[in-house]
Amino acid sequence: MPTPLVPLTRWPGPATTGVPLNTPLTSFGSLDLRRDGQVITNLNITGQVTVYAKNVTIRRSRITSDGATFPIRTFGSAVNLLIEDVEIDGRGRAPAGICFDDYTLRRVNLHHVQDGTWLGSRTNVLDSWIHDLVRVPGSHNDCARVTGAADVVLRHNRLDAYRQSTSETMNSCLTLGKAVRNLCFEENYCNGGAYTIGIRPDLIASRAVFRRNVFGRNYRYGIIARPSHPGVTWERSNVWFDNGQPVLASGQG
Repeated sequence: MPTPLVPLTRWPGPATTGVPLNTPLTSFGSLDLRRDGQVITNLNITGQVTVYAKNVTIRRSRITSDGATFPIRTFGSAVNLLIEDVEIDGRGRAPAGICFDDYTLRRVNLHHVQDGTWLGSRTNVLDSWIHDLVRVPGSHNDCARVTGAADVVLRHNRLDAYRQSTSETMNSCLTLGKAVRNLCFEENYCNGGAYTIGIRPDLIASRAVFRRNVFGRNYRYGIIARPSHPGVTWERSNVWFDNGQPVLASGQG
């Protein structure tokens, strides 16, 4: 295999995501956040965090799931949740690390979940690392899933659907389905998946743009399913990690 033009450390990983080194943490249980503007910092949470309020921040904390539910979940009244420098450990049971609308992940280390994120409307995943997805019976493991949402951004993340320890490709780094409008997927490193980018046949897309992403070779069938799907734009700036050459929408090249 050719030597990569840029090292993998260009993208987020263990040194740049999650709780910063030597951060003191206080043990805590599940949280139910209902006060606008609340800031949660320096906690080692075992349980779930449910958010109902506006402009909540969770920073420099670790959240470890204690059951088969979501470590973080927003409800309809939650707006503009920020999760920054946080580790989320699903312990192999959580269906997804976080769902549904109105949140931003920044420098998050998310692992040992069935799916990384379920992205609803007005969601952003930035500078984060999603890895070590866990299979359970009937799961279709995706680093990120968008099925019916608008205004979604995934930028400069490391999405490792391929699990090196078990040589499993999982399902995808990103799956799109139902109605998706205004999605920007750019500057990400992606590796793994049956198709690395899964386009479901039920997708109704408008302005779903893929540009300046870098792709590994550990997929099963190809890079993108249904490459000519209406509403999806695949730019030639998407390249292979190992040689920097454009990834054609067919996954060849």
